[in-house]
Amino acid sequence: MNKYIEVFRRILRTEEIRKKIIFSLTILLAYRFLAAIPVVGIPADAIKLLFEGSSFGDLLSTVSGGVLETASIAAIGLSPYINASIIFQLLGSVIPKIEEIKKEGPEGRRRISMYTRLLTVPLAIMQSFVIYSTLRGFGLIGQLEPLHLMVMVATLTAGSILVMWFAELTSESGVGGGSSYLIFLGIIAGIPGTLRSNFTIMDPLQKIVFIVITLLLIISVVYITEAQRRVKVQYSRRVRAGGAMDSYIPIKLVQFGVMPVIFAVSLLSFPQLIGKFILSRDMSDGIIDFTTKAMNLLDNPYFNNTFTFLLIVGFAFFYLTVVFKTDDLAENLQKQGGFIPGIRPGKNTSEYLRKVAFRLASVGALFLGLISILPNIFISIGLMTAAVITGTGLLIMVNVVLDIRRQVASMIVVRDYDRYL
Repeated sequence: MNKYIEVFRRILRTEEIRKKIIFSLTILLAYRFLAAIPVVGIPADAIKLLFEGSSFGDLLSTVSGGVLETASIAAIGLSPYINASIIFQLLGSVIPKIEEIKKEGPEGRRRISMYTRLLTVPLAIMQSFVIYSTLRGFGLIGQLEPLHLMVMVATLTAGSILVMWFAELTSESGVGGGSSYLIFLGIIAGIPGTLRSNFTIMDPLQKIVFIVITLLLIISVVYITEAQRRVKVQYSRRVRAGGAMDSYIPIKLVQFGVMPVIFAVSLLSFPQLIGKFILSRDMSDGIIDFTTKAMNLLDNPYFNNTFTFLLIVGFAFFYLTVVFKTDDLAENLQKQGGFIPGIRPGKNTSEYLRKVAFRLASVGALFLGLISILPNIFISIGLMTAAVITGTGLLIMVNVVLDIRRQVASMIVVRDYDRYL
């Protein structure tokens, strides 16, 4: 206990950490303030009725940052920004020009970020129109005057851009992972209400099972997320008594973090939003029948869980190729005089690291996919009556907390080193 008290005191004494925490808390207050301001023309009850009895509402609410059901100016939240990021991540693997821009270093990343922001605007406008048109088609809201409709769309779009700005400010000046931090805030905000509504209908045994399973899931997520393999590296140019100096490359089991989960949830929510839109329109019977069958299939728990699992696994491997550049790592090692014992420098080192990373990713991706659907499986077999948060929400929440912990710990270490310089 004294150890944690001392860490807390060091955090409060460190000006840089204190400023970052205060900044993140300020973003929290601003974000929740936006979530409390209603948008003209869309009552919150209409949103709830649209998503009632469907898994689609939970998905879209998660990716929007947990504010969709408030029908506020921040209702669509981060959904357009995440979709824009997915589009550029996918285009980068098929369009050489985008891949070349990414390789330009900080300037290239800045250009890609600018293009992502620009694409977010039309996506936010489109999503605002789709939500309004869907609600109007189902008769949940009345028809708005053109001026009121423009104000509603402009307000939702501006709210989405503000939330995107909050996410980027958090990445630059606060603690947390930007987009994942805001989604985390939305998940946390919904937990008290879920606990209150579920615990009132549970008997003592169900409450015990509920608490035990939730704790086990959290512990397993923490353990797997922190697990890593250390690949030994020797530096021939750094000599100590007894021979060359040894070091290691840490390759985490979950190298890709929580982004595959966020991408999968966002991608899964998109066809359901389009399906709701089509069902609200007066289209031919063939299109309506096909869309109805597709929506029923997506709402089927077995198909939904399987599809979510496969998407997370697929995005995990895709994102690994984006964030873990083995060619660059092998080249830097060679320049520094480093080598992996038994592996030739250069191409062989790159291939070895890639093989190790993909083997670890196989386990990590399967774990992420399993945890994301495990609460739903427990509920379907009767082991749990309800879950505080979805499996995807649990992964996001735990990963953000661990990320904040790592950032704070690294800043404390840097401060301790600075004192002796």
